[in-house]
Amino acid sequence: MRKLLYTSALAVLLWQPTLAGAETLDKQMALQMALQNNPTYKAALADIDAADGVKLQASLLPNPDAVLEIENFAGEDENECFDGAEITLGIEQTIEMGGKRRNRTNVADYTYRISQQQAKAQALSLLAETEYAFVRLAVAQERMVLADKRLALADKTHSIVKKRVGAAKSADIQHTKADIEKAAAEVEKRKAEKELVTAKTDLARLLGGIDSTALDVEIDIKALPDLVNQQDLLDSIKNAPQSKAQEFAKMQAKSSLDLAYSEAVPDPSFGLGIRRFNENDSTALIASVSFPIPVFNRNQGGIKEAKANMIKADAENYAAGLSLRQSAIQAWESFASSLDETSRYQNEIIPSARTAYKQADDGYSRGAFGFLDLLDAQRTLYEVQESHLDSLLSLYDAKAKTDFLMGTYSPLIEKTSQANLKGQIND
Repeated sequence: MRKLLYTSALAVLLWQPTLAGAETLDKQMALQMALQNNPTYKAALADIDAADGVKLQASLLPNPDAVLEIENFAGEDENECFDGAEITLGIEQTIEMGGKRRNRTNVADYTYRISQQQAKAQALSLLAETEYAFVRLAVAQERMVLADKRLALADKTHSIVKKRVGAAKSADIQHTKADIEKAAAEVEKRKAEKELVTAKTDLARLLGGIDSTALDVEIDIKALPDLVNQQDLLDSIKNAPQSKAQEFAKMQAKSSLDLAYSEAVPDPSFGLGIRRFNENDSTALIASVSFPIPVFNRNQGGIKEAKANMIKADAENYAAGLSLRQSAIQAWESFASSLDETSRYQNEIIPSARTAYKQADDGYSRGAFGFLDLLDAQRTLYEVQESHLDSLLSLYDAKAKTDFLMGTYSPLIEKTSQANLKGQIND
């Protein structure tokens, strides 16, 4: 991922859309708002800036030391006070050997790259979660409509049965069953209202904590997504930010080993100064060189630790690859089965249930069918419509997982980041 993508966490603050009143929110706007306002993603961007600071610090040379020495003063006779003093003023500089600064900078650079990939993974996860939350709210809205229709249907049935009981054409038990059905419809409506509030709150959280009461989404939930090619999904996880982060972790472990070896090399210190002899008012230059003798400490423990961390990084990279592949296969299988299930509900089951209810309703009004037939058709219609909405949630949950693994929204992330950076520069 280019440095431009995550140059500064401050860029994300430049555009923060809010909802006015009960404005209808489409999916694209919701995704954009999530990128701009979500605090977890902002924290991930701040981690990149922090890693960039660590990288800069690692590349700096050690500071020189200023040296001031006074010898042969406050003594006796000719050394009384500062009469015989020797004053030295100089500077000392430690020279890092063995490629310490280069290796240290490489380790910090991989930390920076890893934080970039982690931020991208966070963004992809956020957008996938936002899309699912968006669809969940749309489904909750549809469930609310369905609950209203069920209650209206129960009221209608209740009225018909009441008239027939009053005309002595139906038994009182049918009236009782109609009452039960109406009460059940009222309970389901209250459940739908609760689910709607929960879905709004969840989406509002992802969008940065906006007012959930103003949330209203618009989407054609009957337009089902296309199933991605399984091989394309498996190929794409090789370039997923999680995979790249693990690869960078392996490279960082190798750089850490190089750094451990270089830290075993002694660093000499060179000094240069001028010395004044108060005894005869003369001056002279002095030079010095010193370095530690690697007799006891040759960074043996650090090298051993770095070697072990290399083995660990390699194993974790392999394990992450296996886990990603398994997740991709499971997500695809779930996507395929949920898509088939939802399609059957929309194209076969719900139309058949509606036809059955219409036939039972017409027949009951004419006296051709009994009340139980009408009640059974009514319940069946509601149940298959509810099951259809449940299958939609399962479908979009699987889609969210495949979108995350495939990096579906990577272009949106880069486009938004470039726009923010451009706005920051222009300001």
